[in-house]
Amino acid sequence: MKVKLSELIGNNCESIDDGRKLYQVIHPEIVKGASVELDFSGVENIITPFLNACLGKLLDLFEKETIMERLVFCHISEDHLKRVNEYIDRKDQQNLDATTRELMVDLFEEDELGDTGQ
Repeated sequence: MKVKLSELIGNNCESIDDGRKLYQVIHPEIVKGASVELDFSGVENIITPFLNACLGKLLDLFEKETIMERLVFCHISEDHLKRVNEYIDRKDQQNLDATTRELMVDLFEEDELGDTGQ
C-alpha cells in the first residue's frame, strides 16, 4: 500500500487528529504484515503531536524492528527523516524504560512476598 501524506493529510503533518487519520489507514496493513509506503512529497512540516498519534501508537503495539521493516519512507527530506528517526528512537527508549521499571517492580514485589519479616 502507498500513502501520499500530502493527499491524505495535507502539507502540514502536525495535529493529533492528522496522526490518528494516518494511523487508521496504516494500522490494519501493519497487523496483516504488509508494508506501507509513506510518500512525504509535498510535506512541509512534521511535528511531535502528529508523530505521537501515528508512530507512537504503533510503537506501543509493535516492536521497533517490526515498524521499521513495514514502513517505507519515500521522498522524505533529510530533516524530516532525522526528526522521524529521532522520534522513533526516543519512543523506543521510553518503552524500554517502562518495561524495565515494570520488571523491577515485579521483582521487588515478589521479593517482599517471600520475606517473612523475621
